[in-house]
Amino acid sequence: MRGMDDAARRYARGLDAGFNRLAEALRTVEDRIRFDRSLPALHARWKELRGDVARLRSLVEERFGTLSLYRDVAGDPGMPPSDRAAEEPARASPDDLLAANLARAREAARSIEESLRAALPELSGQAERLRYAVYAAEAVAAGLIRRAHRLQGARLYVLLTECLATMPWFDAARAALRGGAQALQLREKDLPAGEFLRRARLLRELTAEHGALLIVNDRVEVAALAGADGVHLGQEDLPAYEARKLLGPDALIGVSTHAPEQARRAESDGADYIGVGPIYATRTKEHRAAAGLGYIAAAAAATELPGFAIGGVNRETLPAVIAAGARRAAVCTGIIGARDIEEAARWCRARLVEA
Repeated sequence: MRGMDDAARRYARGLDAGFNRLAEALRTVEDRIRFDRSLPALHARWKELRGDVARLRSLVEERFGTLSLYRDVAGDPGMPPSDRAAEEPARASPDDLLAANLARAREAARSIEESLRAALPELSGQAERLRYAVYAAEAVAAGLIRRAHRLQGARLYVLLTECLATMPWFDAARAALRGGAQALQLREKDLPAGEFLRRARLLRELTAEHGALLIVNDRVEVAALAGADGVHLGQEDLPAYEARKLLGPDALIGVSTHAPEQARRAESDGADYIGVGPIYATRTKEHRAAAGLGYIAAAAAATELPGFAIGGVNRETLPAVIAAGARRAAVCTGIIGARDIEEAARWCRARLVEA
């Protein structure tokens, strides 16, 4: 500490305070996501950010020495009076606590970056990347927390493609919903845009009557125009974060994944759920090899976003899919191709609920 001028000491003291605020905020967010929200995938992301903060602090301390040695708690003009705690309002809810610490993390990251630009400019680039990582994690966390409850109890997700159904498309949709489908995806690859929109609007009314979600496959503009709950995207479609710009913060966005790295990318792009598969070869994914039952566990290890096992799931295969770890399934011909669509949906949902 000797040999440092007063300006350097002030920067060191400010950096110590900034790093402490950031680490404390990140830990609070991490714990609240873990214990209040039970979103382990997000918990891991905030834990990684804490590691990034610790590494940057170590680099700073290689230049300044141990930052805590510059701390002057008694002489800090920002130190609250001893009776201040009694005046602090209690957080109204876990969400308030979470929001306050998300803001605190964002502000502390900016403070650290600005201090390093002046004191150690060679580290300012790393500080800037850390700040943007905090911003990105905040956006994903805030969005998932805002939307996660809508998928919480959804187990059975039915894909509607008329050419694969045993009855007209609207009747098939109604039967699937009567049987307990909690989400319905309009999946018609070859319909003209006008007819696709007409069907989406009709299904919006029908799913609303049943308290079910309506998801539109691929066509973000139709999802917006029809007032759908969200959109499902393939690997060749828009990234989730681009679709979010068009659909807004309340839309549910799903992404098809076929490998663990795609599942991780879907999470970082701000998806709300993933399709896991195809588990078996299927008529709706004839161009893609089956990912196999092993991908169910691999996807769960890569991200804990809700994952719907998809591809060849039906009455015969669902028990094996559940045994492999799936607790949600997206079913197409296994339900809409059945002779009794309502009964097939009811059977599939019962097996998933039992699991």
